[in-house]
Amino acid sequence: MVNKRSHCKTKLDVNIRTRFQFYLKNMAQEKQPVDEELPCNAYLDASLQEDENMQRILKTFYSSIEVLEADMEKALALQAERTLTTNEQIKLDSYLVYLKSTLFWIYLKLQGLDVSKHGVMHDLSRTKELLARDKEINDALAAPRLDMQAAKRFIAAGTHTRFVDMDGVMVTEKQYNKSLQETTKE
Repeated sequence: MVNKRSHCKTKLDVNIRTRFQFYLKNMAQEKQPVDEELPCNAYLDASLQEDENMQRILKTFYSSIEVLEADMEKALALQAERTLTTNEQIKLDSYLVYLKSTLFWIYLKLQGLDVSKHGVMHDLSRTKELLARDKEINDALAAPRLDMQAAKRFIAAGTHTRFVDMDGVMVTEKQYNKSLQETTKE
């Protein structure tokens, strides 16, 4: 049986920026032949309908949107289950807000609107700050910690040992006395 929480956690730990960069990179680099009619072709000029490069870009765009929709459906299903921890729920909510804001930003750009002063930019920047803060908190929690009890034991075990400087080399007092005895015998 698959542990739902561990599966959710690994899905939620995906770096969102990397995910979107992956989609955009695939949109730019995919070189598949266009073999099916796209829904937007009805709105395109005849020269754009025949342009293979434009058709390839549009096909990749549509496939990326389908992948985003599938991811959003999975995220919404996870949210509906209510089996996530608080930390996982924060990550999921942040992911959904970022995803929705990004999709709305894409929509506005496709409509030819200037988004630089639109409210969606504020939402995106807030979400980025939230994601950065969440990453900072998780990194701080995952950072190695000093085991105080073990450190105290090491210090207590080492305090009875005295070190002596013997010609620039630090040795224990026992080794120093042994060395002195050997030199006096000779």
